Amino acid sequence: MSLEDKVQDRESKGFMKKAGRLAWKLGMAAATTALSAYTLPMLGASATLGIWVGGSFAIGGGIARAIKGKPLFDNLDKALTTYSAVNAIIPHMVWLEHATVPLVAKYVSDAWWVKGLYASTLYNGAFVGSYLGAEHLVDNYLNPRGITKTIGSQFGDLFWKAGLFFSPFYTMSANGISSIAFENFYVPKISAQGIVPYYIDRLALPTFAAGAAPVGFAINMLDKAKERAKSYGYGMPSPAHAMAH
Repeated sequence: MSLEDKVQDRESKGFMKKAGRLAWKLGMAAATTALSAYTLPMLGASATLGIWVGGSFAIGGGIARAIKGKPLFDNLDKALTTYSAVNAIIPHMVWLEHATVPLVAKYVSDAWWVKGLYASTLYNGAFVGSYLGAEHLVDNYLNPRGITKTIGSQFGDLFWKAGLFFSPFYTMSANGISSIAFENFYVPKISAQGIVPYYIDRLALPTFAAGAAPVGFAINMLDKAKERAKSYGYGMPSPAHAMAH
């Protein structure tokens, strides 16, 4: 085999591995969406809450990574992981808020800032730990090996960032503000005449969805080059290989 043939074979294998990984991520996005959409109404939440929050978080982070010059495939891969991880954990995070915030109000204080402080610290810790665990499983084809190391190495950094940036939205949600309304604004719309302004009189978003995009953007803009190195090309494990270890 000539050198040119070897290079082409290597590129072909790399492309197939990337395609396989993308297919896996798309499948996980679909599966976790179905899970959250089915489970959330049982908890009194909207079936689309996971779609709104996960999508907003993924878009915000994606914009930040694009600004920082991340490759398109890496950016899409990370966005799908973020979306899937949020949808995987959002039902139990909704349950946890409903179960614990009333206890804080009853046994500690009903003051708005006390409930907000709880949500931004202890509740935030539960969210960050769950999110990192779900992210690890999505990235590693549901293989739990190394999950404690993943959570331990990234928990502190994400905890303070999420607690800081999400604090206003944690506080609003803990105090019963479940949505934020935006009124009288325009968005671009593609039409036969080109891109034209489209008027929206009112749009109510779930509180966490309203915060997820800017928070995802801020967190990813602050991320340094210390992000966990991943090989999306030639050295990437297949699902079967990952599950075997």
